[in-house]
Amino acid sequence: MPNAATSRSGSPGPIEFRALGHADLPLLHRWLSAPHVRAWWRDALSPEEVERKYGPRIDGTGPTRCFVIETGGDPIGMIQGYRHADLPAGNHAIGIPAAAGIDYLIGDASRCGHGTGSRVISAFAAVLFRLHPDVSTIVATPQKDNTASCRALEKAGFTLSHDAVLDTGDPSDSGVSAVYALPRPT
Repeated sequence: MPNAATSRSGSPGPIEFRALGHADLPLLHRWLSAPHVRAWWRDALSPEEVERKYGPRIDGTGPTRCFVIETGGDPIGMIQGYRHADLPAGNHAIGIPAAAGIDYLIGDASRCGHGTGSRVISAFAAVLFRLHPDVSTIVATPQKDNTASCRALEKAGFTLSHDAVLDTGDPSDSGVSAVYALPRPT
């Protein structure tokens, strides 16, 4: 499992990823509670619920792998990746074969709007393709109205595949999602 991926596109510091650990859960709770994150990552979770939801991911007992995003050694957000085949409800809702999904948040609001998101997405896509050689496409499904996330995906090379109502039961999937896809580089 890679510890880091770097991307240098003129912005300060490389983008690095490290596995989310139990000691990171209070920070993750703070990020998930931040107004700019809550607007789109709609789970209002208590610290105990964050532990219940993310603890199995940290322990490796679930299919989703979570990482802390760092730049210059500073934690600024979280990103997670998963094979759609491991999550049948989401796989069916998306409808793109041999795909992996990503979800991300920049918890440090001061890092938003400066190109950090697109750098993170681009660097993590390379990591996810290495982790899952059977995956031919990486998919992200922000809410269609989340123009900042859509723009970051486009800057990272993703293209809009289609709009969908995912109805997965996840509060973050309520409403119309923009399904973005990035094919494996050839």
